[in-house]
Amino acid sequence: RFAYFCKAALIAIKDLPLGGVSYGDKTMVVANDWHSALVPMFVHAQRQANPALWTNTKTAFLCHNAVFQGRFESEEGLAQVLDVPQQYVDSITFKMPLKVGKYNEKVSCINTMAAGLRYADRALTVSPSYARECAADPEKGVELEELFALGRCTGILNGVKEGVSPADKNFVTKAKMICGTYSASTACAAKEQLKAAYREESGLPESKGPLMCFVGRLDAQKGYDLLLESLVEILEDTEMQVVVVGAGRADLVQQTKAMEKKFPSKFFYAGWMGAERYALLAACDYTLLPSRWEPCGLVQMEAMRMGTLPIVAPTGG
Repeated sequence: RFAYFCKAALIAIKDLPLGGVSYGDKTMVVANDWHSALVPMFVHAQRQANPALWTNTKTAFLCHNAVFQGRFESEEGLAQVLDVPQQYVDSITFKMPLKVGKYNEKVSCINTMAAGLRYADRALTVSPSYARECAADPEKGVELEELFALGRCTGILNGVKEGVSPADKNFVTKAKMICGTYSASTACAAKEQLKAAYREESGLPESKGPLMCFVGRLDAQKGYDLLLESLVEILEDTEMQVVVVGAGRADLVQQTKAMEKKFPSKFFYAGWMGAERYALLAACDYTLLPSRWEPCGLVQMEAMRMGTLPIVAPTGG
């Protein structure tokens, strides 16, 4: 399915009048993640078969998270299906588990991310530090670290939309920030107002300690299990409050609800939240990001935009 999507993308580039005119081969193609990673390989194969094709085209493969690689069990006749010489299929065939994890059974599989890393003119990812990690650390490169290094991986730091700002009236309205717009000079008063409002809404009592939040998936990558283990040890004796926003692994959700029951005045599980999560993020003194690995992440940048200090693990972006 995704192979045909990649084939269709190349036809669109050459033939469809996008914006009134077809792009032709004077194009820079950026393939995002494994879903489109076969595009650089197809360009390379077509150019090898006919040097007149794609002569002015450059390709880049952009990886947002190396864990998601597009691994599929290899099958006979795939070269004919993809319409490429067998050498291309062989070059992206590995003995790997279909599902990432060192304890899973290894099988002969096609790795579509490998096609992007091997055949693109340049590999990209979402932060300079994550680029270095993927090229040097087997755990971060997830068995493809050599190809990340081969692709001369470059990290381009993610950014936050200009509209995500407490100074933007539309954003503040959408996020239901009752304090209205604020700037660095008025942030302290605005945050106190937001904090009081959220405590009233969630049922958390007044506290002299800091208000903190975790916003993200409740899973091992985000280090959420580590956070829960730490909070169990300190919440009883520490004046602080923690709000958790997100969903994830069933066992971690269950542990989160148990934590809320045990510490009702210090811990609140908000579940999934929409744009109103920004009001909570702005209300907090700190946001917690204990990620085991993190390609870049947006929460820490959004938090700083709100005047909230991120406490982070030394990894990735």
